[in-house]
Amino acid sequence: QTPGSVFLEDERVRIADALAEMKVPRIEAGMPNVSPAVENAMRRMVARNYPHSKIYGFVRAVNSDVDLCKDIGCQGIIIEYCVNPIIIKYAYKKSPQEVAENLVNAINHAKSLGFEDVAFMGWDWFRAPIEFTKPLIQEIYDKTELDGLVIVDTYGSSTPDAVEEMFRLFKEWFPRLRLEFHGHTDNGCGDANCLAAMWGGAEVIHTSINGMGERCGNNPTEEIAVLMEVHKGIDTGLDMTKIAPACSVVSTISNIPIPANKPVMGTRPLQIESGVSLDIEYKMARNKDYTVTNIYNTFSPSVVGRLDEVHPVLGKNSGKSSIRLLLDKYNISATDEEVVKILAMVKAESYVTKSGVSEDMLLKFVKDVQINN
Repeated sequence: QTPGSVFLEDERVRIADALAEMKVPRIEAGMPNVSPAVENAMRRMVARNYPHSKIYGFVRAVNSDVDLCKDIGCQGIIIEYCVNPIIIKYAYKKSPQEVAENLVNAINHAKSLGFEDVAFMGWDWFRAPIEFTKPLIQEIYDKTELDGLVIVDTYGSSTPDAVEEMFRLFKEWFPRLRLEFHGHTDNGCGDANCLAAMWGGAEVIHTSINGMGERCGNNPTEEIAVLMEVHKGIDTGLDMTKIAPACSVVSTISNIPIPANKPVMGTRPLQIESGVSLDIEYKMARNKDYTVTNIYNTFSPSVVGRLDEVHPVLGKNSGKSSIRLLLDKYNISATDEEVVKILAMVKAESYVTKSGVSEDMLLKFVKDVQINN
């Protein structure tokens, strides 16, 4: 649903291969009734028989959609329908009872075909009153063998406190169901909402590589994986070293560059310009009693399979230690007086170009200073 992005059949399969290499447990491969390209790609994914990843279909509450997923060989299915009573009444022209009967029929049909895992995805959940969603799920709960309930923040309108409470309530009311969260990042709470859903009882978090999706996008796979594995010590089962290759593949195929300041995969998180920061970095890396490197990043880039490293960059905020760090990189010796002169040239250059100063330019400044001395 990302505007302006089109995946061809081969590209869809290539992305699925990248996800499977990451050992993503569930690949929601698409809505097969949309186009032959989607259907054929899904058939090829199923035929690959990924050892760690199952292929799920995404469908409307329509029996023919369910039948197509079964014919493709999907190992699980997600049936979606709006749960906002205003949209149901005025856009779909349906009564609450008609919606419930339609969902019960579709879920039972999927079960009758032998799907072991059937989830209902209720979208626009957080703009719907609980007085509507609770009795709807109660009817589904009583009349079907539904496995999973996907609670969706479709328009990125929720906040962590509301998400945690929503999941806590529905876990209490419907203990048989596996709760899942599908969220968007429009209000800046996306990652936090995922954690809140987990605290409330969610067992599955829906994400997308590079945060692709409608409007501001879905919760990014790479960010949620790092939050869980590194910050919360949760074993996701993912091969974290395959994250960077997957993000790169998706960025290339979608023709959407990864923003420079993007968490986990951006270029800027690995760049340090602040003179104060680099002074501490320089001193801690050379401390005989307690040596520490890479003190400004919460995880090493290699954790997610990145080959680049945290590194100093030169600019208006640089300090003497910034110069010394890069001189050490090139095994260049310089006196304190020379370092001060080089730093002054770096800062002057950055104000003229209104940008960072390259290492090539630094080496030129070093040469100019040392020749003059």
